[in-house]
Amino acid sequence: MSRRRGSSPRPPTRTLGLLADEHAIPLCAHIRRHSAESGRDGDLIFRPRSSSEELDEPAAIERHRLEWARPLSEPLWLRTWGLLEDGAVLGHLDLHGGRLPAELHRATLGMGLERAARGQGHGRAMMETAIAWARDHGLAWLDLGVFAHNKPARALYASVGFVEVGTTRDQFRVDGVSIDDVAMTLRL
Repeated sequence: MSRRRGSSPRPPTRTLGLLADEHAIPLCAHIRRHSAESGRDGDLIFRPRSSSEELDEPAAIERHRLEWARPLSEPLWLRTWGLLEDGAVLGHLDLHGGRLPAELHRATLGMGLERAARGQGHGRAMMETAIAWARDHGLAWLDLGVFAHNKPARALYASVGFVEVGTTRDQFRVDGVSIDDVAMTLRL
């Protein structure tokens, strides 16, 4: 297919959607790429694991598929939204159900965007989508933990209504760096 002279290539289309089994492999590829950015090339440390710790992709794929299949009425359910571009996942947001039946009114949120997708409103869009979904499905609270030094993430979470409820000093030690963790919550 030829382009007309003077026209520029169309930028790739990015979409946001709830992930399903066919996305498990691209999701793990994204997690591997995103994890490699943690603490490198000007990025803050955002991964609570050593840079040398590799993802067990077959186990992660199986775990996602099993937890995605669990109904919200069972502990340890998982729902994941992905920022998709040409079949690749560039960002994700997870909601994890509690470990016990008494916790099913809450979910824990985790998210990550690859460097190329940051600063374009995708994080906010994923947050707003997941919050609306949680409300529609009768959840009462969303909780998350964020590294204290990650001011951009803390600001994003606060801007959608999360409030800080405490800080655990020296929660993580990643590659010799002590990291404080801030607990945030959103009442739905």
